[in-house]
Amino acid sequence: MICLIILALIAFTNKLDIVSTFKTIKYKYYLAGALLIPLFINPLISSNRWKIFLEVQGIKEHFLSLVKINFISLFLGIMLPSSTGFDAIRIYIIEKSNRNITGAGGASVIIERLLGFYILTLLGTAGALFILKHGFSYNLLLLILSLNICLALVFIIVKNKYLCSKITGYLSKAKKMKKAAEYLSSLIYSINSFPLKKVLVLTVPLIFLYQLSSVLCGALIFKSFGIDISVFYHLAFLPIIQIISIIPASLSGFGLREGGFIFFYGLIGISSNVCFMCSLLYYFMLMFIPAFIGMFLYMFGNDHFKKANTE
Repeated sequence: MICLIILALIAFTNKLDIVSTFKTIKYKYYLAGALLIPLFINPLISSNRWKIFLEVQGIKEHFLSLVKINFISLFLGIMLPSSTGFDAIRIYIIEKSNRNITGAGGASVIIERLLGFYILTLLGTAGALFILKHGFSYNLLLLILSLNICLALVFIIVKNKYLCSKITGYLSKAKKMKKAAEYLSSLIYSINSFPLKKVLVLTVPLIFLYQLSSVLCGALIFKSFGIDISVFYHLAFLPIIQIISIIPASLSGFGLREGGFIFFYGLIGISSNVCFMCSLLYYFMLMFIPAFIGMFLYMFGNDHFKKANTE
């Protein structure tokens, strides 16, 4: 309901005409190029990256198995709040398949996501520094730096052993919802004890490549409308938009993402109609198409998920 209200407000205040705007696409081959990213590049990077995070936790999963889990999670999580709601499904599947190491699978997903967002803000900082030369105020840079600092603080908190011992100690005494408290305790302990230094050398380049591929996808979508702007604008705007879209106020970030596209790209004179359409295509490319693939894997080739539910 909230996402529908947000979308309705955006459409009303900006007088959007989706059909006419879609017809203004000039170079469809750019869309074909953008489509390769969610179909081949991102699954290859993200599944290899997750495999490394799992292995240091003692969890052995085949690469193709993780590809399936990622696609299926996108399908099952597409109607959950936030653009990263599918992470909850990833945690569920990997935890159910590895009951002997409770919390380890969930910790791998959470640490991976936090590190990904932190690197995303670093890319955003680089983009914001560049566009300062083109007359932009320092507000955008300050916003990205603030997000960067907040994420750094989150890492400090989750890796603080004193806080971890206090929280797990409190949860161990919980009498109500004992199973949930026990799992949370194991999850927090696994996050706190996660050997981050062991994975940084291998995973940071993969995370950078993944974030850059998502930025490239956005750039190609704008190019399909004949809009050729510096990639640094995409580096400055898309990290903020992606982080805004994780706020659990709408399904899959709908409305928040579209509002972000219209606001930020509107700062450089791109029309609201084009910004809105680019946002929809961006979602369609990076979320809906992989979720559609996940639907078929869930229905016809999902032995992993079925096994998790029957064990």
